[in-house]
Amino acid sequence: MGDLTGETISQLVDRLARLPASDRLSNPYAPADDPGASIRRANLIRYLTDMSRLKPNALLLAEAPGYRGCALSGIPITSERIMLRGIEKWGLFGDGYRPTSGRPQGVAEMTASILWSALIKYADKPPVLWNTVPLHPHQPGDLLSNRTPSAEEQRMGATFIADILALYEIDRVLAVGRTAQRALDRLGYAYIPLRHPAQGGKAKFVEGLRAALASPA
Repeated sequence: MGDLTGETISQLVDRLARLPASDRLSNPYAPADDPGASIRRANLIRYLTDMSRLKPNALLLAEAPGYRGCALSGIPITSERIMLRGIEKWGLFGDGYRPTSGRPQGVAEMTASILWSALIKYADKPPVLWNTVPLHPHQPGDLLSNRTPSAEEQRMGATFIADILALYEIDRVLAVGRTAQRALDRLGYAYIPLRHPAQGGKAKFVEGLRAALASPA
């Protein structure tokens, strides 16, 4: 395993918080943009630190934070609802994690629900989750929307993919959707492609994930 220390993870999250935002790209971790940012930073630091205990051997890379998911929780592909309930199988989330939506039970997100349901069913231990673009791409001026990140935004996120891979002993990368797959192609990383669960892709995603988790590295 790499130099996985609290300081290293905190430094990574601090760099996330300094990434520039725009009217089409919000930074969930930047205090100047949102008073909930400090909570989301703390959630992400806690998650990445907790994952060191679980010793993940896989990275699951998705596209970008969604407005009902990571943009609120601060944790890739994880809704507040899942974060607050916790994942009993691995003793992950729950106590110590905080919402920023103002809803005591948190907000749910479909993609996060599909993913975590499949992981609980098929994974011996969870992969570390990350996004190709770590900030939230949205329609101009509309934080309650999602959009496909631009090529420039994807390039901005590339260095963080390498940083996450360096934190853990990863022997396989799972790429959810074309954006993640294209980013990994550009970086020269081998990966297992997975169908995105949105727009009728749930069954193919779950089956692909099950097969990828069962296959030898």
